[in-house]
Amino acid sequence: MTRTGTIALSVLGIISSALLLFCGAWVALFAFALSIDAPHAWKGDVRIGLIYGLIALALIIGAIFLLRGSIRRLRSLRQVRMPERNPR
Repeated sequence: MTRTGTIALSVLGIISSALLLFCGAWVALFAFALSIDAPHAWKGDVRIGLIYGLIALALIIGAIFLLRGSIRRLRSLRQVRMPERNPR
């Protein structure tokens, strides 16, 4: 893969991880709301809240792994600079 392709893939991964993290946060809030019977149109149930909580946890863990991979890919593009030798 070319350098530009690697950068583009990493940027796409970072944006996707931010989206997954945002969705995971909203699902976690929804899970908490369901478990305490907050939306009064639905009957609150701890089991349903726990299921949505696990889905939120999976989304957040997926976002973290995606972000770690993107950062590693970007770090691999840094060129290693050799120290300059001063001839004496």
